Amino acid sequence: MKRPTEPDRWYFAYGSNLAIDRKERRTGTIRQALRCRLPDCRVVFNKKAASGIEVYANITPARHEAMWGVAYLCDASAIAAQDEYEGVAGGHYKHAKVSVIADGSRTLHALTYVAGSGFVVQERQPSEAYLQTILSGARYHHLPEEYVRALEQYARSLAHGHVP
Repeated sequence: MKRPTEPDRWYFAYGSNLAIDRKERRTGTIRQALRCRLPDCRVVFNKKAASGIEVYANITPARHEAMWGVAYLCDASAIAAQDEYEGVAGGHYKHAKVSVIADGSRTLHALTYVAGSGFVVQERQPSEAYLQTILSGARYHHLPEEYVRALEQYARSLAHGHVP
């Protein structure tokens, strides 16, 4: 008996998966990508890498703020591949359901990745290479320049343990 196929889902990317080449290497050709924002949240750099040395992007609630990213339309195999890269089975990240607002005020129900509790550390500055991957992806998708500049300033302000 043929198993019914799972419907496509929106995936909200806010970190290094903004970089289209990285996303395509991980999950295949991008069929649709929409610039969008997630209200009442912001990006933090507090997700411990497997190496324990670097930190990666994560989401935290933040009233009256909004973070920007891209919603990619993904099939089940793309989500499974992304889960593997994000370390879902090992607890690095877990799925979270979010409602994002695409340009034109369209609300999309999406999944995103939030750091697992065992991998959350004190905020600190991400590596320069990781930060540049995020910033170049953000500019590629035409996220608001004011947001991109603020994200870069925030990331750089984390040097020497300074948390804004």
